[in-house]
Amino acid sequence: MKISIIGHSSSGKSTFAKRLAQVYNAPVLHIDKIFFAPNWVERDRDIVQDEIREFMNQETWVIDGFYRRLATERFDQADQLFIFDFNRFKCLYGAIVRRLKYHNQNRDSVCEGCKERLNPSFIWWILFEGRNKASRLKLKQMKEMYQDKAIIFKNRKQVNAYLTKIGYQGPLNYE
Repeated sequence: MKISIIGHSSSGKSTFAKRLAQVYNAPVLHIDKIFFAPNWVERDRDIVQDEIREFMNQETWVIDGFYRRLATERFDQADQLFIFDFNRFKCLYGAIVRRLKYHNQNRDSVCEGCKERLNPSFIWWILFEGRNKASRLKLKQMKEMYQDKAIIFKNRKQVNAYLTKIGYQGPLNYE
């Protein structure tokens, strides 16, 4: 099984990826973990692209994150595409909860040295910049292009119902 998960920042994609990986016994790649170096510095995009492509050579995988450069190739290979299309305020709430939980710590879905943060620029990203016209258009294109393999979630209740349906036995709260 090859699974790709995309969507808005702080919507719960990484937690969902870990849960799917557990159910399907598949390795998981959190793109944020390889896209950023310590202190949230972006790494060379060619190196990131090579690492994603190498990961995709496996028979099964779960990949969490958009990273547009390999999006079409990744989605073409995926058996299932999950799109987290939550409203911006639910995502902001998710970022606040995550910030409180991981205050001055690292999450396992990001590079070591990337402490959890919620600064004005990230809030702006969640509410506006990450949802600019080009981003909305790209997400719409993905929904249309991959409608035969895409499952679109609008809220956590839908996510939890899906996890229950596929036999996930763990907790349903989100990080």
